This record gives sequence, structure tokens and C-alpha cells, in this order.
Amino acid sequence: MDHQARNGLRGAAAKKKKKTAVRHEFRASSRTAAETARLRADRERYQREKPSPEQLLAEGGHTEFMTMGQYIFLHDLMSQLRKERERQGLTLAQLAKRTKIDQAALSRLETRNNANPTLDTVYRIADALGKRIRCELAEAGR
Repeated sequence: MDHQARNGLRGAAAKKKKKTAVRHEFRASSRTAAETARLRADRERYQREKPSPEQLLAEGGHTEFMTMGQYIFLHDLMSQLRKERERQGLTLAQLAKRTKIDQAALSRLETRNNANPTLDTVYRIADALGKRIRCELAEAGR
């Protein structure tokens, strides 16, 4: 059995999975009408001009950026940390006490309302849960 079939990706050996419903979560916006208009204008400009990250950084208003891969990796990592906290039966208040990170900030991290936590923050959360984050250098799949 090849690795793709074993992982349920392809082939006759792959089991059919039930379709799951996608649940969308909508939150009320706390933006002013002027902020909403500015963001809409920015999105329209980005779609029209498609500026590079370097151009956005050069023109100001943006201090840094991350690739989509980095963004997805970070959110996957935060999801794993949340599941571990829940598995251990810890509340956000208990984790906040262990990490000395504000409970509201932890909540924003877990609910993806903070898109760019520092590595120090992620390491502190992992350490408080008795886990460590391991990074390794690997060959690029080119």
C-alpha cells in the first residue's frame, strides 16, 4: 500500500469519508464607518494593483508580513496548544496564571483574533502545558 492510499488521499484502498457541514462563525464588527470604508478601499486596491509585500512595506502602514504558509502553520500550532490545554482540563485563567500572559490575550490567540504572536509567547504557552516546540531543518521539497 503506498503512502497516499494509507493516508486516505487516493486509490481504491482509501475509505470514503462522510461529508461534514462547514460552520461559519460571524462576529459583529466594532469598526467605524470610516475604518470600514478605508479597509474596503485597500482591498479593492490590492485586487486591482496586486502590490508585492516589499511594495507594501516600502510605502508604510505595514511593518511586517507573513506568508500564507507561515500563517497556517501558526494557527495549526495554536490549535494544537488549545487542544492540549483542554485535554489537561485547564481553564484559560489557569493557563494565564502559569504563563503570566493576560487571559484575554490567550483567548485572542486561541480564537485566531491575534494573527501574529511572538515565538516567545508560543514557547511560554507550550512550556506551561509541559510541552516543547521543536523546529528542525529539512530539505526543501523542490
